Amino acid sequence: MKLTFVNHAGFFLETAGTSIWCDPWTKGKVVNNCCALYSPSWQVPIERVEYIWISHEHPDHFNFPTLKSIPEADRKRITVLYQRHSSPRVVEALKKMGFDKIQELPQYGWVDLKPGVRILCGSVGTMDSFLCVKSEGECILNLNDCICTDAQIQYIKRLVGRPTILMTQFSFAQWIGNHADDTDAVQQKIRELKYRVFTFQPEFTVPMASFGYFCNQENAWMNKFMISPARVMAMGLPNVNFLYPGDVWNSTKRTFDTANAVARYMRDIESLPIDPTPPCVDNEKVRIAIEELLVSLEKRFGRVVMDRLKPFEVFTHDTNGLFVVNPAKGRCDFVEATPVRAEKARYVMCSQVAWYTFAHTWGWNVVEGSGTYLDRRFKEEGENELWRRCITELSTDILRFNTPSRFFRTLEFLWGKKFEILYHFTGKPISDEAIQKAIPRGPAGLPAGSAAGA
Repeated sequence: MKLTFVNHAGFFLETAGTSIWCDPWTKGKVVNNCCALYSPSWQVPIERVEYIWISHEHPDHFNFPTLKSIPEADRKRITVLYQRHSSPRVVEALKKMGFDKIQELPQYGWVDLKPGVRILCGSVGTMDSFLCVKSEGECILNLNDCICTDAQIQYIKRLVGRPTILMTQFSFAQWIGNHADDTDAVQQKIRELKYRVFTFQPEFTVPMASFGYFCNQENAWMNKFMISPARVMAMGLPNVNFLYPGDVWNSTKRTFDTANAVARYMRDIESLPIDPTPPCVDNEKVRIAIEELLVSLEKRFGRVVMDRLKPFEVFTHDTNGLFVVNPAKGRCDFVEATPVRAEKARYVMCSQVAWYTFAHTWGWNVVEGSGTYLDRRFKEEGENELWRRCITELSTDILRFNTPSRFFRTLEFLWGKKFEILYHFTGKPISDEAIQKAIPRGPAGLPAGSAAGA
């Protein structure tokens, strides 16, 4: 078995006469051009790619420019693997790009991909998924962006066993606060990494899916909180190794050049270019986008739900605009912001981000991913939570029963992940206490490798 790291969440796995390229993103910027790769990508030999696996539809995993750069003949030849999600829109988008062969993987069911190659794909949350590949006596578990409770991790462990290589996200990937780590995102991501290492006890852990940076003036402040490869290595976790794009792990040598990989990453991080705030968008264009989104929400959820959505205000700092959004009335009013009203507005963002947020059904999700806004009332429990849930549902298209085919497809999706849903609600977010319980103990009851009295 041979595993070559491509970049970010992407790697190229060659085993038992076949190959899988996971989560292609090698070209361009993502999330409204506000996030970029901080290291150059390895050039994947397309002629050797038999399968492409896509974990979920975020653009740093399902990247249109990268996929479209694949020659047309290869797009017809390569089989794309994707979870059988309740929404078929990723499959439909792939077909429009010219991928003729698409294999939808059942939720939490082992599939014999090729003789000697078994894979398991499982959904976590509304769209994320993980992949386990067993071949040549090895087990590669790619947890990617999946955010799991302790019970979900234990469930996955029972399904896949002890991995040879555990691949997992190691830095945060969303808005973390108003120019501070208000959501405890950094420490929580560290807790999650530790818990996974101690729970799965893999032969090797390869941190990944965190090699992008916040590349716009509107979100560059978050880079100072970014968890770097050097910080991960300083944690002293057992058997953690990094791969730089182009680095190879193979099952014969079983070695890494971690010190060199980390040093190269840290050099790349030293001088990251930051783009200026995007050009202003006309206030009327933003207002129209907001009202059109409200129309889409009403069509999807009806008046009963819309009447329960609270009004809120969005201040665009580059145009001094104030957008008063009233979902119950299906309208948005624009006024010039006074200093007092600007200070009281719940959301603050530039006008281009405001337009993008409301002009696309996925816009809210993207802006949360890029962190290009402030939310002055996020600590108020339950404040605007129904709005966020409705926007998430509209974006992910996860619970749709409007046609017979979608009804049965949605039921199939939910039934396939019934235990994941159960362990989501019965499990707990990873805590320091859970980490302590997960640490392997030696004969004296001390953490493995500890000396008595240490």
